[in-house]
Amino acid sequence: MTTLGCLWSRPRLERLVDGSPDARPGRLTVSHVARCADCGAQVEQLRRLRALVRATEAAVPDPDWAGFWPAVSRRIAAEHPAPVRDAWWLPYWKPVWGHPRVALGGLAISALVAALVVWPSPQTTTPALAGTVQVQDVSTSDPNRSVMVYSNPADDVTVIWVFNPSEPDEQS
Repeated sequence: MTTLGCLWSRPRLERLVDGSPDARPGRLTVSHVARCADCGAQVEQLRRLRALVRATEAAVPDPDWAGFWPAVSRRIAAEHPAPVRDAWWLPYWKPVWGHPRVALGGLAISALVAALVVWPSPQTTTPALAGTVQVQDVSTSDPNRSVMVYSNPADDVTVIWVFNPSEPDEQS
């Protein structure tokens, strides 16, 4: 029967058989295997499999490096190394190299410039909308005419419209 202990311990059984369990989880896995017959059988199966693999392992002889190293050393001596080029940014960094005050000062100045570039300026704000515009209806002595006055004191602009409904349209 599978329990929660089995679900927790089964991923750790191979490490237990290899002899590399963790400190506390290893002790919990060992105690669970001692109590659970299914997990104990799985551990025994893993131990037999490990023994079979070790028994069938072929002995691999060490390679003969005697002919390898002389060829490597001849090639190293024959080749000329490519010239090392400095990075493109190195001439800009060399005056600051070894001077932490200059580096931190440059960093502070660049941060200030970046903040000033991003900070909104008063010129970029939107102009005042219709809230500051004053509209006045001025009466005239002629009852058929009306006058409207629009003024914006912030911009010193005044517009005067004169309406005459008795005049016919020019299009008709």
